[in-house]
Amino acid sequence: MDAIEGFDVTKGEYHGPAQHFKIGVPDTPHKGRFVFGGFTVDWRGKNEGMQILNHHTAGKSVIQNIRQVGMHSLGCQGPFRLNPATENAFIRARNIDIRHGGLTYQKTINTRDTYDGGPYAGRSWATSGITMHPRTQGKLRLERVICGGWPDNGIYVIGGHPGTGDGTVEVISCIAGNSQASNIRIGGTDSKIIGCKVIIDQSFGNKFYYEQRPIRLDDGSCTVKNTQIIQKKPTGWSLTVLHGVQKALIENVSIAIHETPTKALVVDDAANNVTVRNMQVQTPGWQATKNMLFRGSGDVMENITVDGKPV
Repeated sequence: MDAIEGFDVTKGEYHGPAQHFKIGVPDTPHKGRFVFGGFTVDWRGKNEGMQILNHHTAGKSVIQNIRQVGMHSLGCQGPFRLNPATENAFIRARNIDIRHGGLTYQKTINTRDTYDGGPYAGRSWATSGITMHPRTQGKLRLERVICGGWPDNGIYVIGGHPGTGDGTVEVISCIAGNSQASNIRIGGTDSKIIGCKVIIDQSFGNKFYYEQRPIRLDDGSCTVKNTQIIQKKPTGWSLTVLHGVQKALIENVSIAIHETPTKALVVDDAANNVTVRNMQVQTPGWQATKNMLFRGSGDVMENITVDGKPV
């Protein structure tokens, strides 16, 4: 194809909105109710994969029943940006299958060499599965999402940046795998990962996708419960609690790290009020010690086992 409306895709860099649908903008979000779904996006051809939906709302939205076929191979933004922009806004996204992931831009026609700082600067960046917005104020709930193999995070739903947004995210009954740098990455106020599974079973070498952390807690107050992490080809720490976290509960989490010594839990020294309870770590194919698996510690550490033995 020679062109898509608004930009040329044969020369690398994008100079227009690489999107199928854009409903609302950050400063003037959509108001009222919005329902979007029932789509299959077919990206099996060459140089395909525009963003499916860029949505900013001050109302209530349902995004559901969307399936990706083939890999996103344009090197532009990933399929979804979902922003409940105001305090009372709510987006519920469910039954979304983006398991086929996307190519890192270095393997696409998008060279990014002509990044000009103009009105569309940055449109080709952030090939993530699902993202939010730095000034998010409302609530995003993801349910039954299958997400895999994105080069700039998979489920990347932080409820705003500290000082600019204090939204809430809930990632419920989702499956994620093989994304770089993190597979499920959350932050915000009272945000949650519940009943999820992260599977790392592909490695992409040292040049691209080199680190695939299963779960990352960035800031605010976060909970991870009843969740399973399976790293058959480990390339990054299993669960990371960063310095911006003010309170965290990690409960009923099982971690399996196959063959390769890797940290199961990393808690930054500056993270506050971290409770870890009922965590089971298995290390098939290698002999682990506590020091090999844990860096830092929660304020409360209860019922932690490694290969069935308390630590």
